[in-house]
Amino acid sequence: MSLGSSTLHALDTKLKVAAAKGFIGIEMYWDDLLQYSLLFRNKMTSYNTYGATENSFAIFEAADDIANLAARLRLKIISLQPFRNFDGLTNPDLREKRLEEFRLWLAIARRLGSDIIGVPSTLPTVDAADYTGNRHTAAADLAKLSRLAEAQGIRVAYENLCFAAYVKDWHQAWERIQLARQPENLLFLPDTFNLCGQTYMDPEETCGKRPNATIELRRSLQRLVDTVPMHRMPLLQVADAELPDSPLTHDHSWRKEAGLVPLMALSRNARLFPFEEKGYLPISSVVQSLVNAGWEGWVSMEVFSRTTAVEGEETIWEHATRAWRSWERLAGSMGWQVRPLIEITNNSFPA
Repeated sequence: MSLGSSTLHALDTKLKVAAAKGFIGIEMYWDDLLQYSLLFRNKMTSYNTYGATENSFAIFEAADDIANLAARLRLKIISLQPFRNFDGLTNPDLREKRLEEFRLWLAIARRLGSDIIGVPSTLPTVDAADYTGNRHTAAADLAKLSRLAEAQGIRVAYENLCFAAYVKDWHQAWERIQLARQPENLLFLPDTFNLCGQTYMDPEETCGKRPNATIELRRSLQRLVDTVPMHRMPLLQVADAELPDSPLTHDHSWRKEAGLVPLMALSRNARLFPFEEKGYLPISSVVQSLVNAGWEGWVSMEVFSRTTAVEGEETIWEHATRAWRSWERLAGSMGWQVRPLIEITNNSFPA
């Protein structure tokens, strides 16, 4: 998703470019896979489960094709994400439909060889009548997804979105994870942008920061590493943020046209790769805090940006180049190997 638009840039090209640049893993964005599946709509298949429709046949075919390509490119598909807007869902008809959808996701994750499905907290753009912010309801929802996933050998990674409807900060996400009582199969997914969101960032201010931003972020990170076991974080999504030329007040085009809250407007339009010009988040401090506490795992460059909406294959190459340059700087600052020596295994689960 960080290399281009799902509708403008082909998924197989993104994988080829990522591998050419040196990346050894990807997170699979569902929208990319769904768009890629359009190539298989008229192809006969042998699948007859998970809702026997032309669309589900096509998504299976697409997943198989991408899994084979990833294996040839020696790319590990780390996760499938994001399974949006499920925690706190109270509409019974919609809930049952989404559970059927999640079962399809599980089957697709197995085809891709991924054992993690990312579940972000519910967005503020949903119909409020269908959702609740009750923590016990959200915990029960996460427990349900985790039990379904566990039966398939897959884990659920829950992520707070700093602009969410209800679960905006890491401690709210962790509280619901604990209440769900699924310690082995329900994980926490940290994201530098979202970890900074509620303590450091205020895009409605000219400086982009909250009062006492540095101190409050430092306190939040200390509570995080004191509270959440590092082994419950399978990967770390890393993104900086661009300081807008003007504050994101109500009349700013990023907000006015889409009706977005400030942090969501910033996230959708102006994430940056680490250490890029105009970035203003203390990325190194966030990463260092987790590493000092013993975290290790996959580092994922997750960038939503208006720049990915430019047509043409050169957009993919441009973003892959930017991502790799940022990875080199991050690895250098942390003392990590730029090209880790790990064995990339076959992406397929046993049939």
